[in-house]
Amino acid sequence: MSPDSFQICLIDMKRIPILLFLLLSLSAWSQDRLKSGAVFDGSVVPKDRMVETLVDGGSVKEYGLSLFRSVRFDVDEAEFRTVTSLVLSDAAQAYNKETEIDRGRLRYAMMSFSSVRKDGEFLCFQSRTNEDGTCSVILVYMQGETTLADLKEKIKNSTRK
Repeated sequence: MSPDSFQICLIDMKRIPILLFLLLSLSAWSQDRLKSGAVFDGSVVPKDRMVETLVDGGSVKEYGLSLFRSVRFDVDEAEFRTVTSLVLSDAAQAYNKETEIDRGRLRYAMMSFSSVRKDGEFLCFQSRTNEDGTCSVILVYMQGETTLADLKEKIKNSTRK
């Protein structure tokens, strides 16, 4: 190996951490541009009150996904209104969406933000009222090469197993 080729190799090696940072940041940027990204980052509900699940790679590949991130938490009425307001703001920007409102309260939402299969983004929301008056919320953000219809079908089929 000549000194010149060694120097080129060193320059390329220096760029690897930058490239890795950019790739990891792209996922966070996609989610953060959604209004509901504030929920995931702990700005609405403190992180110590959330149960978070983050899965990427092979475990979610069978669903056509590259990233699955969910948070589950209980909230009071004011926090619930804030969370649902953010989710409904995202729904207004969605390419495709399904929502269910019961007695003026958002109970279910599933939406996609792209019309193309490649690099799809999805947001799902589900809530229920607890006996003590608080609400349990599950919010899920997903990325992958699938469609909302395909994703719903895969989830439906996996629950039958």
